[in-house]
Amino acid sequence: MIYSSNPIGVFDSGIGGLSVVKSIMQKLPHEDIIYFGDIARIPYGGKSDSTIKKFTEQTVRFLLKQEVKAIIIACNTISAVAKETVLQLAGNIPVIDVISAGTKASCAISNKIGVIATRATINSNAYPRAIHHINPQAEVYAKACPLFVPLVEEGFIEHPALELIAREYLQDMVDQQRIDSLVLGCTHYPLISKTIAKIMGDKVTIIDPAITACEELIAKLTQNNSLNPHLTEGVYKFYVTDIPVKFQAIGELFLNHPMEHLEVVSVE
Repeated sequence: MIYSSNPIGVFDSGIGGLSVVKSIMQKLPHEDIIYFGDIARIPYGGKSDSTIKKFTEQTVRFLLKQEVKAIIIACNTISAVAKETVLQLAGNIPVIDVISAGTKASCAISNKIGVIATRATINSNAYPRAIHHINPQAEVYAKACPLFVPLVEEGFIEHPALELIAREYLQDMVDQQRIDSLVLGCTHYPLISKTIAKIMGDKVTIIDPAITACEELIAKLTQNNSLNPHLTEGVYKFYVTDIPVKFQAIGELFLNHPMEHLEVVSVE
């Protein structure tokens, strides 16, 4: 039985999904959150569709055992490749994915849209397809930035190497003035959004799908009358398949909150 006091489930292939957790913590401070990061098997962006779907099924089954009342796919690669897998397993539980959220936000403000993401997300063509479904006239420029995820996972959030690599990826968009908005098509990327914004300049609006996904979550919980009625601070539990040395330090710094419940689990 699912109750309004049950937790919200958020999952990603690694640490990036904490950008979604942070938005929920800020906007829904009374909600409990279960976070799952499949760190032992990251990155997902270079894996086959069948492997991504298998990993996704294992993760969702874990979240359902925690009796979550909603699921947020806080991973663009999974949103692009395995959303149907999540929907089939979730049944009547609301499912929100960051691609739908990012698409709606970008189309609301721009006709010249850039998307940066992992290779798997870019190769899936999920963002251009979703954007053109809303706005067939939109111009979409997509770019894979595969090194961003390992840099974030290593904690190189303000490292000089990050800016060098980011300029290599993004400078052509800047030089050609192709876009006026840029979707961060991977939930790791908000953790390095300052560097990205610095390179793109003031004329390009940076869109963080994590924020829009949280807004969709609020709308669905309100519609279902399932917002947590308790007024105490939410309880946050973090489950991972491995704990790299810097994971907790980076996570706590980003969330500005201690990871008091951090546990390694196996879902295979």
